[in-house]
Amino acid sequence: MKNLSIKHLLILFLTTMLIVCLTSCEEDFENASTLKKLYKTYKNGSIDECKYNDQTVYRATLNVYDANVVIHDKNGKQIGTCNYAWEQFDVICTKLTDCETIYRCKDNIWGFPEIDKYGLGK
Repeated sequence: MKNLSIKHLLILFLTTMLIVCLTSCEEDFENASTLKKLYKTYKNGSIDECKYNDQTVYRATLNVYDANVVIHDKNGKQIGTCNYAWEQFDVICTKLTDCETIYRCKDNIWGFPEIDKYGLGK
């Protein structure tokens, strides 16, 4: 009987911890509100997380041919535009480092796999 009640307490504890984690860990990544805002605009496109002068910035584009690439700061403010099709781009476009794609829509024109590192599309 004693083993049964310890087992029940353990199950109850683990279930509680799982619920707490699922409800509080949802936005457990840097600049979650900015990324959700960018996702609304670029859900049919791609978002990269990059560094510029040791600051996190986001490079985003839509899933259409000849679309501009737009650079946003950690607050979502546009800080640069890169129009490679017309060879018109801000200097920041060539200064980004450590870029990682964190979101890319399914069936994109680039032929790359879908990515959603932070679960923005959920």
